[in-house]
Amino acid sequence: MIRALWFLVRLGLLVAAVGWLAARPGWMTIDWLGYRIELAVGFASAVLFVFVLGVIFIDRIWRGFAVLPATLRRYRYTVRREKGYRALTSGLVAIAAGDGAGAEKYARKAEALIPKTPLTKLLTAQTALLAGNVPKARREFTDLLEDGEAAFFGLRGLLTQTLKEGSYGEAQVLIRKAEKLQPKRSWVVRTRFDIEARNKSWPEALEVLKKAEKMRLFDTVTARRHRQAIMTAQAMENEKQGFLTIAVKQAARAAALDAGFAPAALLLSDIYSRLGKARAAHKTLERAWKAQPHPAIAALWMRQMPQGKKEPSVYDTGRDAYQWARRLSDLNAQHTASQRLAGHYALEASLWKEARDRLLAANDFRALARLERAETGNEAKAREWLEHAEDYPPEPKWVCGDCGFIAAAWGALCPHCAGFDTLAWVTPRLETHIPQITSAAPLGDDIITAPAIGLGAQKSA
Repeated sequence: MIRALWFLVRLGLLVAAVGWLAARPGWMTIDWLGYRIELAVGFASAVLFVFVLGVIFIDRIWRGFAVLPATLRRYRYTVRREKGYRALTSGLVAIAAGDGAGAEKYARKAEALIPKTPLTKLLTAQTALLAGNVPKARREFTDLLEDGEAAFFGLRGLLTQTLKEGSYGEAQVLIRKAEKLQPKRSWVVRTRFDIEARNKSWPEALEVLKKAEKMRLFDTVTARRHRQAIMTAQAMENEKQGFLTIAVKQAARAAALDAGFAPAALLLSDIYSRLGKARAAHKTLERAWKAQPHPAIAALWMRQMPQGKKEPSVYDTGRDAYQWARRLSDLNAQHTASQRLAGHYALEASLWKEARDRLLAANDFRALARLERAETGNEAKAREWLEHAEDYPPEPKWVCGDCGFIAAAWGALCPHCAGFDTLAWVTPRLETHIPQITSAAPLGDDIITAPAIGLGAQKSA
C-alpha cells in the first residue's frame, strides 16, 4: 500500500513538472566554439532527462558486472547450504529409522557441504552413536559445548551417554549445567532430581524437589513421600557418623510427615533410646504402630522392654514379655500384625488358649504348629498346620517397584538398580519378586527423546 502511494506521488510530481514547463515556453541559446545552438526549453528538458536515464542505466550495468563474482559465490553458497540441509534432514530420518549406513552417508555429505555447523555435528554424533563409536560421539558433543546457541545439544548428548554408562558423578555436573541453560525444562528438573538422589546429594535433592513441586512435576503425595525418604536417608547417614543430635532432628521431621513410615520411626526411636529418652522412644513406636504396624517395630519394641524389678518365678516365665507385647498390640488390636505379636508372646508364656485364638486370627500356621507340639504333642496336627502354611502367601518384604529386587532392609536407593524411593513393603508376587536384570539407566540410543530415569514407585510402611 505504501509503495503504491509513493509511486503515485512520484508520478504526480513528474506530471506537475511537465505542466510547469509547458506553461512557460521559451528558447535556450548556446554559444560554444563558434557555434550557436537554439533549443526549445521543453525539448532541452527531454534531452536532459533521457541523458540522465542513460547514465543511470549504464551505471547499473557496470555495477552488475562488478558484483557478478560475489553474486555467483552467494548463489553457490546458497545451493550448497540447501543441499546440506536436505542431507541433514535425510540423515536424521535415517537415524530415526535405524539405518546406520544411510545415516553415515548423509552425515559425510552434510560435513562436506556445511561443515562445522551445530546441526552437522549433532548428526555426526548421532551417527557415531548408532554405529557404536562412542568416543567420536563424545568429541562431537564436546565441540558443541563451545557454541553458545547449541551448547544445550552437546550437554544433552553427553548426559544421555553418561547415564547409559552409569557415570552419575559426571552426569551430575552436566545436568547442573543443563539446568542453568534451560531452568524451566521439566525433563531437566526431573532428571536432575533423580541424579542428585542417586549421588546421595540429599540437600541438593531437597532443593530440586521444591522446584519440581512448584512446577507440578510431582503431586503433593509423591513429593511428601520423596521428601520423607530424603530426610530419613540424611538421618541414617548422620547416625552412622555419630551425629545423633542432627540425626534425631532429621528423623523426627521425617516421621512427622507420615507416622506409619516404619524406617523413620525405627531410626527415631532407636536414637531416642540411645540418648536415654526411653519415654520418647516408646511413644514414637506407639504412634507408628497405630498408623501402620510393622514387624520391625514390634522387634524394636520388645528390645526396649524395661527390666523387671524382681526375678519372675518359673510359673510366670514370659508373662512380663507378653504384657509388654499386649501394650503395643492393643493400640491396633484388629490388625493381623497385632494378633501375631500378642499370639507369639502368649505362646512363649504358655498361655495356650490366648495364643491359639490370636494365632488363628493372624493365620500364623507355623506358630500354630509349634503351639500344637508344645501343648498337645500332636505331631500330625502340627504337620497339618505346616501344610496350610505352604499354601499361604509369603510374608511382606522390601521389594523394589522398578526391578523387583528384594532388599534385606529399607534404603533410599535400591541396592540392585539404584532407583530412588522404589522400595515398598509389599508381599512379593511371582512376577515381581525375582530380581530382573536391568541397566542402571534405561535410556534410548539417541537424544531425540529426553533422557529419563525411573522415578519413585509407590511406597508403604
